[in-house]
Amino acid sequence: MANHKVVTDSFRSIYSINSGIPEGTAVSVGRYPEDVYQGGNPWYLNTLAAAEQLYDALYIWNKQGYITVTSTSLPFFKDFSSSVTAGTYASSTSTYATLYNAVKTYADGYVNIVATYTQSNGSLSEQFSRSNGQPLSAYDLTWSYASLLTAAARRAGVVPYAWGEPTASSVPSVCSATSAIGTYSTASTGTWPPSQTPIGGGGSTTTSTGSKTTTKTSSTSTSTGCSAATSVAVTFDEIVTTTYGQTIKIAGNVPALGNWNTGNAVVLSADQYTSSNHLWHGTVNFAAGTVIQYKYIKVASDGTVTWEADPNHTYTVPATCATATTVSNSWQ
Repeated sequence: MANHKVVTDSFRSIYSINSGIPEGTAVSVGRYPEDVYQGGNPWYLNTLAAAEQLYDALYIWNKQGYITVTSTSLPFFKDFSSSVTAGTYASSTSTYATLYNAVKTYADGYVNIVATYTQSNGSLSEQFSRSNGQPLSAYDLTWSYASLLTAAARRAGVVPYAWGEPTASSVPSVCSATSAIGTYSTASTGTWPPSQTPIGGGGSTTTSTGSKTTTKTSSTSTSTGCSAATSVAVTFDEIVTTTYGQTIKIAGNVPALGNWNTGNAVVLSADQYTSSNHLWHGTVNFAAGTVIQYKYIKVASDGTVTWEADPNHTYTVPATCATATTVSNSWQ
């Protein structure tokens, strides 16, 4: 929410069509204030993304039954209630209702802006003019339409499985034609590229019990050999139980891991975290052969940092043909 405010407010004074619109009211949103591409204008995608982020928040607040206002997000919420203070407001309170309804109106405002500056036939371009809202740049741009669809879905409370929506977990076993008219044919399986390892080919697993590290490396085996990789994408899989508001990061003794500075540590993703698989993961690129030491840290919503117990994890990035590998750990 704090980021949302800073980003959207940055366009209030630089676009003529945003002139005079107060904070807490939707405005046209671009990529970044310094943008000069095509003259630096608002994008339909970015304006709708501003709406979607707010709809995301509304979904979470409704699902968990409360809104938490922190010192960081306080400026955002003050746009809707000047008397609000840091704290947690249950859905049964008047403060919750005030904030929830105001943010929903705010989110709808961004969609209304897109509707205002959309051509009469409904087509969406890439951008619209910062001075008069005239559609600009690429016309009928796919991701502009996609951003409208995803924003509408979030507004309706439709979320992907990664958000915990149980009804979105099933993938159809058979692909079928849609309402589109045309001739359908089965796609050719083609041939496997000779420079890549075929399905079912190769692979090795090594375990280092001292550092609780399991490394799974895909091998590339071809009749012509391969070139040694100079950079390796290392994916860190960490199994750790977290609670709402906590973030897992990885800090280490090399610049790519922040040189042990928790403020520069790499943030892991919880997009695959489930009740049965408490997985946080992230990918970092290292030079082949680099020896690293690292630990995972747990960061609370107030910034409090909790380190894993000793010892440090130690890992040597493979110096082979493989350009990617995975390291699996559990919180110690």
